[in-house]
This record gives sequence, structure tokens and C-alpha cells, in this order.
Amino acid sequence: MTKPAKDGKSASGGRPRQAARPGDRTAAKEAKIHPAFLLILPLFALLLVMSAPRDALPSRAEVPPKAPAKLVAESELLHRGPTVSTPSVHAITVTALAGGRLLAAWFGGTREGAIDVSISTALFDGRQWSQPRVVLRPEDVSNGSQQWVRKLGNPVLHVDRSGYVHLFVTSVAIGGWATAMIEHFRSADGGQSFEHQERLALSPFLNLSHLVRAPAVALKGGGFILPVYFELGSKYGVLLRFNAQGRFVHRERMDGPPHLLQPWAVVHDERMVEFYFRDAAELDPRVWLGRLDRSEPTRALLIKNPDSAVAAIPSFDGASWLVRNPESRGRETLVLQRMNALQQPTDTMVLAKGREGDEFSYPVIAQTDDGRIHVLYTDRRKAFAHRVFRAQGL
Repeated sequence: MTKPAKDGKSASGGRPRQAARPGDRTAAKEAKIHPAFLLILPLFALLLVMSAPRDALPSRAEVPPKAPAKLVAESELLHRGPTVSTPSVHAITVTALAGGRLLAAWFGGTREGAIDVSISTALFDGRQWSQPRVVLRPEDVSNGSQQWVRKLGNPVLHVDRSGYVHLFVTSVAIGGWATAMIEHFRSADGGQSFEHQERLALSPFLNLSHLVRAPAVALKGGGFILPVYFELGSKYGVLLRFNAQGRFVHRERMDGPPHLLQPWAVVHDERMVEFYFRDAAELDPRVWLGRLDRSEPTRALLIKNPDSAVAAIPSFDGASWLVRNPESRGRETLVLQRMNALQQPTDTMVLAKGREGDEFSYPVIAQTDDGRIHVLYTDRRKAFAHRVFRAQGL
């Protein structure tokens, strides 16, 4: 038998045991996991899950018709945009419909960022615009999302291959555009009424600072990619993929320095999709160009950009028609330029030219199935201008 230890020593002849002291118990408690860590760990895990790609963005896009290499204006439709009924309007979006028609949406109210701003739509039948209809107010978005919305901003329209009209709207609950979120609505009646689908979950940290501006890229086999942007502190483009049923399935950050926003896609072929970016840099701002497949680094072009939105459509031989404000500062001039495959302007048409302080901005450009090219833009924040072009010689 083992004899009891004497003088506090163990039976095995080791060091004497010591009685537990109060300080030891305190140290043991401190060694336990702090409750705050139990809250942070799931949040960190959620961030990792949302940051990880769920599946790679596809590279096969539906190729739209190519715009002619030479354009002439149709003067009878010069500067006749949709009628507006609010003191201030901005950020028009259009999508082409069958029969040479366009559906447009925009926001309007007493001023940008006011709580009375609503989203309106109008239809262009090939000759004239219909009377505008208010389709969304802040309370409608609140009711759909079951979350409070104080004001509305940029909308974007997209028609999928099933005929549904998707409407993406920028919403804000607190603060300004840097704290915005994106609401997804859908219409089954051609844009007469919209049903809330979801508030897009794009960030685990309060889901803030994502906005829409440019149209989507349709994908072969259904689905589409929607280019959006983030602008809280660092600014960068983001690509959102939606499946054939119109459900959001993937988010991916775009390449480039942290002062690029509002990417606008140009689809040259199934695998060649380029994006023009607005530049928010303070020194020497330029139009930037990136690619969906990242086969080349995002780069600055040798054309100015006064921190203003651009719009573009593809032309032949890798060229594009680009709408932009050409000065390094100010938006009093707006031009339509044909950019060759080397991103050099070869043809320039002046769309609007005003006095210092005037603003012609946020252009959109689309081609309808009758071959016409439509350019719409904000005219001094009071109205919308609509310029129509056709191929030279027709």
C-alpha cells in the first residue's frame, strides 16, 4: 500500500501540494472566454461567409445590337424628355422595350435628398412620352421591406428574358448617400405596379453604403449582373449576380483604386465586357476602364472626368459610344463621343453646352430595336433632355 504523504509531500516523492489560494481562483475565472468574444465571433464568421465567393461570376453575356459607326441627330425629338411634375428631378434610367419603345424611371421632389422624393415612370412609344406616374414613395418601400426608409435616390430598370421588369432603388434611413441601401422591386405588368422582393444584403455591418446607377448586363441562359458601387470612405465598384429567377446570388468587388464609382458596362461580345468608371479623385480625374474578366488591370484613360457619371453602348470593331462631361471640372457641357478600340475619341457631338454653373449630367444611353440611339440626361436638375440619333445615311 502507498503510505500517506508526510509534510505535505506526495506519495510519489514529488513537490509538496499547495492549498488553492483566492488569487488562483480569480486567475482561473479570468482565463475563461469573455462574453463579448462570444458576440464578436459569430459576426466575424458572418463576415467571412459573405466575403467568400459563392460561385464565380460567369463571363458569357448576351450581346446587344452594335450601334452604328456614324450617327446623325433626329432634330424633331431634340430635348423632349418626359414631362416632370416636381421642382427637382435627377438620375433618370431607361430600358428598351419591343417596338422601339422605352421605359424610364427617375426620382423627383422638392430637392435631392428631401423626404418627399418619389420614384416616377413614363413610357416612350417611339414618338412621345406618356404622362409620368408615381410608382414608389418612401412609405411604400418601408411597407415592402418592413424597415424604416426616410428618402429615396437613384433607380435602375432592367427587363429580364421572362418579361419581368426589375426596379432597383437606392434608399436611406439615416444620414446621406454614404449610408444608403439597395431595394429590389419587380413588376409582372410591364411596370404598372411593383412588388418588393428584398433589401439586398450586401454587407454584414449594418448593410450600408451601396447604391445603383447603371443598367444590368444580361447573361446567356438567364440571369443578369448588376453593377453597383460602394462609397463610404473608400469608393469602388461592385458586381451583383442574379439568377434566372431574378434572385440575388453573388457579390464581387471590382478592381481599381479606392476612388472609382458608378461602373457602366459595355458588352462587346460574350466574353468581352468592359466598364467605364466615374473618377472621384481630387487631382487630375479621368475616365477609367476595367474588364469583367480582369484580363487587364483597371486603368485611367486620357480623357477627363469631373467626378461625373458616364454612359456608353458598344459600336463595331471594339469601339464604343461614350457620353460624358468633357471638362476636368464642371458639368456645363455634355458630349457624345465615339471611342475606338484604343479608347481614343474619333467623333464628337455636343449634346448640351451652357454657362458656368449649369449642369447637364447623369446621362443614360440605350438602343431600341428600330435601330435608334437614345440619350437622356438631367437638364439643370429641372427637367430631362432626350436626344435621338440614327445611322447616317438612313
